[in-house]
Amino acid sequence: MGFILNGDFPVSGGFIKLNVNNYVSGLYKTTYSGYFSDNPAFFASASSTATEVDSTLAVANIPSITSYQYLGYFTPTTSETYTFYVTCDDAGYLWIGSNALSGFSISNATVNGGGEHGANEYSGTIALIAGTKYPIRIQVGNNGGPGYLATSFSTSTISKTSTFTGLVSYNPATNGF
Repeated sequence: MGFILNGDFPVSGGFIKLNVNNYVSGLYKTTYSGYFSDNPAFFASASSTATEVDSTLAVANIPSITSYQYLGYFTPTTSETYTFYVTCDDAGYLWIGSNALSGFSISNATVNGGGEHGANEYSGTIALIAGTKYPIRIQVGNNGGPGYLATSFSTSTISKTSTFTGLVSYNPATNGF
């Protein structure tokens, strides 16, 4: 489901008013001390240690016992099925669409790279409409040793790319959605 610019978007239990004129480039990234252990609820109660805006969605070295959460919107350039890829060490999840806003769980992630493992690539698909803003949430964590995150996407007309510049944004008033 897409978003109407400056309109209401239905979610479970009501509507969210979007005012996309106030959004800026990048996703809002929060760093947490501790490993989230495949528990998306970890981020709601954990204390953050740093924040930044990130447009690359790639971390070559995630410190041991650290987790990250990215929040914001992805705006596709074409109307078609998108494949999103997450390469992670250890667990990594990506939600896009209404599940990124509320009700997100490991079972409804668009990309599910759960568990403790070396750097592996995971993927998932979703049909998107060009020019609409879709909420996106990425959670990744490293429980020990070297950690890693890289995200990318492709479609039948877009070769696999890790360039998200100009396609992701966030609300600076809320640090995310």
